[in-house]
Amino acid sequence: MSASIQDRRLPSNRRVVTPPRANTPVRAEAPGSPSKPWDPDALWRNLRLAARVALGVLVVALGVFAAVHARRYVTQSPRFALKDLRISGNRHRSAEQVAQLAGISLGQNVVELDLEGARARLETDPWVERATLLRRLPASVAIEVVERDAAAIVALPSGTWLATPRGELFKKIEADDPLDLPVITGITDGDAASDRDATAQIIRRALDLGADVEHAGLFGGRVQELAVDVDGGITAVIGRKSASSSVRVVFGKAGYRQKVRLGARIEAEIARRGARPTVVFLDDDLHADRVVVRLVSALPPATVTVDGEKP
Repeated sequence: MSASIQDRRLPSNRRVVTPPRANTPVRAEAPGSPSKPWDPDALWRNLRLAARVALGVLVVALGVFAAVHARRYVTQSPRFALKDLRISGNRHRSAEQVAQLAGISLGQNVVELDLEGARARLETDPWVERATLLRRLPASVAIEVVERDAAAIVALPSGTWLATPRGELFKKIEADDPLDLPVITGITDGDAASDRDATAQIIRRALDLGADVEHAGLFGGRVQELAVDVDGGITAVIGRKSASSSVRVVFGKAGYRQKVRLGARIEAEIARRGARPTVVFLDDDLHADRVVVRLVSALPPATVTVDGEKP
């Protein structure tokens, strides 16, 4: 009996720990880290930030909406249809031609007009040196053009051109272009193409001589032709009506203003003698006071000396 009592052992007082199951998550906390308390101020800050972002998005959306509807209004409203097109500065082109070249017509929407493109199109016309366009809302556009002036006709072997007072060849001559201009001859195609600055200088020099001749009224007429020779000398054909009554004056290379004054004195002397000249040579720079004149007769050329006078 004692043996059976000894085999019946009492349960132990030790605590039995059951290992965790495989699928049970284990919460790991850093040693010594306290739990964060609830912060109402941080919540309000986040709410205010979210409200500001939402307000900004709303403002942008309203701005885009207003811009879209405003553009739709100004591009479709009859209030902005072109009713007043003002064109100024045109002399060789009519107002209708200027408007057509610019691509602008009454009834177009003023806001949608491409004024820069219109300016570029206008300046493709050789007569138009520059153009300025101004939009005046709600229904007006002003076009101001500055046209080139034609001062001479330049006859090249390949064709005839108009030249400005600066000597710029700017367009081939057409049927409706001005023809009552002095004709400059003697310039080659090669010179005009290879050295435009030198060609412009020659043309300006010829035009300056022509202006001096007409200002002095030399031989009572206007300059018909200014012939440039290979050495750079200039001969002017001066006459009012026909070639039969014109006078050729050989001026040479330089000293044109003084030579024009000398030519006026020679003209007076020839008129005093009752003769009519055909050619006057003023190109003797070594003996500037001696002038050879060919008269309308079978006689040899006369030599006229202006005593004590030098150009």
